[in-house]
Amino acid sequence: MEVPGKKRDPDLDKGSADATVYCQPCEEGGKRAVAQGFCQTCEEYMCAPCVEYHKRLKMSRNHILLSKDKMPSFYTSTKKSAIGDTDYCNNHPKEMIKFYCPTHGDLGCGDCVVLDHRNCKVDYIADVAKEFVTGKSFRELEPSIKRAEDLLSGFIRNVKELFGDVKNQSKVEIDKLRKFRAEINIYLDRREKELLDNIEKVNTEDENALSALKTDCELTKTGLEAMRTEFTSGDVSVNQRYVASRRSQKELRRIYDNMEKMADRMNARKYQFTKDADTERLLGSKKGLGTLDVAGEFRKNIPVPDLSTVTWKNEADINVRTPQDQETCIITGLALLSPGIFLLTDYGNSCAKLVDATTRTVTSRLELPVQPCDVCALPDDQAAVTLPDKSMIQLLSTKDGQLTRGKEMKVSSWCRGIAYYNNRLYVSNVSNPRIEVMTLDGLIISTFKTVDGGQPFKCPYYLTVSASTPPTLYVSDYITLTVHQLSLDGKALQEYRDKKLKYPRSVVAVGPGQLLVCGYDSHNVMLLTEWDGKMEEILGRKDGLTYSCSVSFCPHTRTVVVGISGNDSLKVFNAN
Repeated sequence: MEVPGKKRDPDLDKGSADATVYCQPCEEGGKRAVAQGFCQTCEEYMCAPCVEYHKRLKMSRNHILLSKDKMPSFYTSTKKSAIGDTDYCNNHPKEMIKFYCPTHGDLGCGDCVVLDHRNCKVDYIADVAKEFVTGKSFRELEPSIKRAEDLLSGFIRNVKELFGDVKNQSKVEIDKLRKFRAEINIYLDRREKELLDNIEKVNTEDENALSALKTDCELTKTGLEAMRTEFTSGDVSVNQRYVASRRSQKELRRIYDNMEKMADRMNARKYQFTKDADTERLLGSKKGLGTLDVAGEFRKNIPVPDLSTVTWKNEADINVRTPQDQETCIITGLALLSPGIFLLTDYGNSCAKLVDATTRTVTSRLELPVQPCDVCALPDDQAAVTLPDKSMIQLLSTKDGQLTRGKEMKVSSWCRGIAYYNNRLYVSNVSNPRIEVMTLDGLIISTFKTVDGGQPFKCPYYLTVSASTPPTLYVSDYITLTVHQLSLDGKALQEYRDKKLKYPRSVVAVGPGQLLVCGYDSHNVMLLTEWDGKMEEILGRKDGLTYSCSVSFCPHTRTVVVGISGNDSLKVFNAN
């Protein structure tokens, strides 16, 4: 005689001793296996594999399981129809989740509310679930997960690139070592082996660290996919979707916190082989072949999410007027130096200023000989500012958070925009419209006066280099209302126009395939995406923008700052 799960066989009433109980989860899957245990919480019989799986699942690991010798031969179901509306409480496995505490972000049963949240104003899920699932918070879960996925995808790409950097530098430095080694005799074999072992050790340690980081990123991304599946499933009740979405909100906060830590781990030690001068002069030097010196580290920029999926929150303005200022600020140039630290040019007061967006203060101010236009960041704590009235580029030092003047470079008159990429400066000129490419010493390498030898530039105002594949140059033309995309050798690739963009000024690359463009007379900031060639307004008059001149983006804080003509404040917007 057989007893399939909880179905009662008439022979049981007669005291039959050969009743066989089968695993209910397996039966639902079309299989049959003899039950080896019983879950009192789920009120289900289970075979041995199902029991083990039940113990491992997060949602059921705290359930009460009975072994085969203690399980009942028959169990009458006492579940009510509403029992499956939510999930079982983690702290009280026999109780169902019925409440949500907004103060602590916790889900719980009635016992939880009495024990842990008696002073909190809690929500009864049955009362709020329907309104929540049809509301804004629920709708924002999907784009929030998408943004997290974009960030993690960027992390994974960066880790892969770091693998290549680590492997390539290993080959290069070993080649240098062995080439030098060939110039001396066998006496140095022992020292060579020590250095090679050291390289292998550093390389292995960095690869192990990067492997762990890549695994963490992939596991987190997999978790996000599971999270989405849980709250978007159409097979569950609204209460279950509420619980899943609230869990997702709390889990997303933890994931974003972890991603900040992941960004700090996104590095590898950079080393180089350095010849030992004593060895070159004397084979008996105690230092042997040389040393393996830490020369810095490989570091990748934090990945930027798809900004077309982001909504922007208007934060309080940052007042950048200082006691030394005599005129209203005209912020014509903005450059990101480090997380939350921006360098701006104030045309109205002929100065440059360092602004800490975190403390919302001007931390350094430097008087300039004439009114500046644009600014770009350079390596080694330096920056470059265009001074059109003096036909000059002024180099600045930003070391230790203080601005000081450095070298001056004479250029053509009315230099306007400036950008830096791969040891080259790209400078626009509006009086004799053209783009000049020069070294950091001021040597002009090439000049573009026309777009691919055809249409001449009318008024090239600002420019930037997008580090896409391959890198490309973007130039805003103030008169033609156009943003030109060029190869770095001046070949025309694309032209971008939009009826919502009037008199474009600052154009800045913010990530692979994404650029921000200021519309001066359209009082807005446009997002230009390379992959579809489209522009769309992301900030405008409704956000308080008027005569927007300059823009910059900090991926670490996910903040856009906008400089305004005739305004003493920076406009600040954070990504939701």
